[in-house]
Amino acid sequence: MTIVITGATGNTGGWIARHLIEAGVNVTVLVRNPKKLNQEIYQNACVLQGSLDDTEFVVQATKRAEALYWVVPSKVDAVNLRAWQRQVGNAAATAVRSNAIPYVVNLSSNGAHLPSGMGPISGLYEVEQMLNAVTQNVVHLRPGFFMENYLMQIDAIRTANSVFLPFAGDRRLAMIATQDIAEVAAKLLLHHDWSGQSVLGLHGPTDLSFDQAATILSQGLKRSIMHVQITLNQLRDGLLQMGASSNVAADYVEMWQGLSHPEYAPAEPRTAETSTPTSFSQFVQEKMLPLLKKSAVV
Repeated sequence: MTIVITGATGNTGGWIARHLIEAGVNVTVLVRNPKKLNQEIYQNACVLQGSLDDTEFVVQATKRAEALYWVVPSKVDAVNLRAWQRQVGNAAATAVRSNAIPYVVNLSSNGAHLPSGMGPISGLYEVEQMLNAVTQNVVHLRPGFFMENYLMQIDAIRTANSVFLPFAGDRRLAMIATQDIAEVAAKLLLHHDWSGQSVLGLHGPTDLSFDQAATILSQGLKRSIMHVQITLNQLRDGLLQMGASSNVAADYVEMWQGLSHPEYAPAEPRTAETSTPTSFSQFVQEKMLPLLKKSAVV
């Protein structure tokens, strides 16, 4: 069995690739920069270098694939982010159709049921539709807020004992560890006992408010950590300072604004199937605490 993985230098794709390699699967990874790959993947997978918006590359790289894990990567300097997402989605759809790839697992997002008003998440809505048009067997994973987003707050925690995000402290979202997403995806890629086109919400063990997350951080780090709501203008300025194009910054502001809206809720209800095991407290202990110890904070 040959399974093709995109996003192998990221959180979910990397975990999936390593798991499949350990399971004895022939794994092909599509990457822009092979130097960023985990050594286990680099040494044991077929590594093909190219860009996911290059349709010819994707078609050639996925020949003889029995399953495909598709991730639309971020591109902070895109002149038009939605157009670029559309191009990446078209590359995937063309490859799936041309190579008759029988099983596709697509990383989408909660909120992707909305074709507009959600920035890049609405771009994932379009990708879902493109894949639905070319394959009978596809699962669109719609996870909640990545716990890993807190890893980008390490410096703020170190210097200000604070987390700066454009959410009100009492805003509750489903928060999920990316390893839990990867575990679900790996099972779907390995075991083809499913069929049809479906959407699977993934919600972590419980919804959390951002104030609750700050309390859990405080308990885990044994110091007081505050959640500080920043304005959307501050978010935009921060994205621009990080090198985002004005279009990308505007799209991400729209996304955060959409997620913050009091009437927004995922289309997929929480069930036993959509609830995943890793708690935020466990994430703090296993992922954040080691990084902060390296920074000599705790």
